[in-house]
Amino acid sequence: MRVDAYSSDPPPPMTLEQRNERLKAELASCKQALCDLQSRLAEAKARLAMVSRIVRDVERTNRAPGVSFAAVRAALYARTDRLREFGADLPIL
Repeated sequence: MRVDAYSSDPPPPMTLEQRNERLKAELASCKQALCDLQSRLAEAKARLAMVSRIVRDVERTNRAPGVSFAAVRAALYARTDRLREFGADLPIL
């Protein structure tokens, strides 16, 4: 008996154990995705906090716009592992 790839027969129903395993795998994948997104959100918040501190110092920004621009670029493009060293409360300029 030959089985065609384009057979219109529905797949055999999954057992309860198979469904549970599939759902567990999907849950684990969703948890990992959530953790990754939370990490990216924390990184974005840290970068935004640093940029905010830089631009709030209007006097210094007006006096040395090039330095302020460089500090903003550093906050935006710093390696992720270096962000923890800076922290939101560390003065950038």
